[in-house]
Amino acid sequence: MGNTFCPSDEVSYMSSIARDVCPFPDYTPSPLFTNMLSINSSLHLSNHYTAVQSSLNPKQLEDFTQSLRSTFGKEGRVSYGGVGVVALSLAVLFDTLAKQAKGEQVSDSGPIPGLFIKDVRGYYSPLVHTISEYLRLVPHIANNPTRMREEAKRYLLQIKIDYLSLEKMKEDPSFQLNKSSLPFMQDTAVMNLAMAVVFSKVLRTHYLNINGTESDEIMKFNPQLNDPPTYNLNCDPETADKEFVAAAQNLPAGFQNAFKNKLPQSTPFLIQAAEADSWNSMFLLSSCSLGDVESRSPYREDFDLKANALWKWNV
Repeated sequence: MGNTFCPSDEVSYMSSIARDVCPFPDYTPSPLFTNMLSINSSLHLSNHYTAVQSSLNPKQLEDFTQSLRSTFGKEGRVSYGGVGVVALSLAVLFDTLAKQAKGEQVSDSGPIPGLFIKDVRGYYSPLVHTISEYLRLVPHIANNPTRMREEAKRYLLQIKIDYLSLEKMKEDPSFQLNKSSLPFMQDTAVMNLAMAVVFSKVLRTHYLNINGTESDEIMKFNPQLNDPPTYNLNCDPETADKEFVAAAQNLPAGFQNAFKNKLPQSTPFLIQAAEADSWNSMFLLSSCSLGDVESRSPYREDFDLKANALWKWNV
C-alpha cells in the first residue's frame, strides 16, 4: 500500500500544511478506537468514564447513571469490561447515554457516529455496519458468557463474509479499469477497512479469551490490507502543488528533508502528503492494537462501573 515508515511529527506537520492548501480528509482514527483497543484500555476507559460523567449536570448525570444501572444491575460490574472490544463497546455506550441524557437524538443503527472516519460521499462498507452493530449489542450481553461466545463467533464470521465479499469484487476484470471510481477503494473507505482489520484481530483475541481454545476454524481468519487507496483531493493537485511547495520552502530544512526522504517523487506533493497522513494513521492503528493473538496469553479485566460512578449507585 505504499512505503512503510514510523509516524513522525515532520510528516504530520507537512500534511497539515498540505491540507490548508488543498483540503483532504483527516485520517486520524478516533481516540476511542485506539485507546480502548490498546494495552492500557482499562485506564483509558476509566478516564473516559470520568470525563463523560463530568460533562453532565446533576440531573443528566442521574439519568445517565440510572441507564447504566438498568443495563448492568446493582453490582455494576462488566465482564472483560476493561479490555479490548468490551472496553470499546462501553466507551461507545457512555457517549450514547450522555447524549441521550442531554436530550440529543442518537441513532441505534448504522455506523457509530464519530468512531469511524467520516466519508463525505456517505459510503461505509458492510464491515463498518457489522462492527457498529456488534458494539451496540455487547453491553446488553457482556455478563452472559454463553451469549458472548456465541455472538463473538457469529460476528467474526460475518466480518469474514463482509471482508471476502470486498475481495471478490476486486476479482472482477473491470476492477483495475474502474479502481479510482470504486467507493470501497477511496481513501476514507480504506482507512475504515484498516480499522475493521484491527478490530477483527482484537475480536479474535477476545474470542480466544472467552472460548479458551484456538481450535475454531474462525481463528485462522486473518484479513489484510492489500491495495493502495485512491486519494481524491478537493482541488487540482498539480496546480495546488505550487502553493504547497512555496509554503514548504519557508519551513526549516529538517521538515523538508524528512518529508522528501520518506516519500517517492513520482506523484504530486499533495498526494504524497495525503498518503503520508494516512500511513501515520495506519501505523497508529497497528501499534496501539492488542489484537495479536499469537503473542498474547488469555487475560481478563472486569470493569467496575459502580466504583467509578460520580453519582450514587442505587437500585
